[in-house]
Amino acid sequence: MSLLSDPTVQKKFIAALNNNADFVMQTQVFDGSIQLEIGSDCLWLKIYKGTVIDYSPYPSVFGYTFKFKGSEEAWSYLLSGERLWADLTYPGKRHFSDDPDLKRAGEMSVEIATEGNLVEAGRLTEAMFELAYTLKALAR
Repeated sequence: MSLLSDPTVQKKFIAALNNNADFVMQTQVFDGSIQLEIGSDCLWLKIYKGTVIDYSPYPSVFGYTFKFKGSEEAWSYLLSGERLWADLTYPGKRHFSDDPDLKRAGEMSVEIATEGNLVEAGRLTEAMFELAYTLKALAR
């Protein structure tokens, strides 16, 4: 179970996002939903004009605009500060402690995948950095 499964953390996360001026500014012209998946845990966020107006610990019947999906281990790298959001979500291997001979150099994979409307996800890049680091701050 990840921190997303805790209703108290969910409420604190939503409040922190809605109080994050940069997140609010970057999502001001967004009307959609983002789903976060940490292992088997889920948090669906409905965002309208810079505010998270609804959320659910289950996938919505309406789907999502885009989602971020990764293993608990991948998300733990972010939450612990071991890796940056860009390290986990942008293609390319940046850490080679498990590959000292650099045999996987140039590998174009991600540990936290983006699925759904990639145009909207790309447009909201800065907001997603704010979302990720807001979640990281709550995990401490």
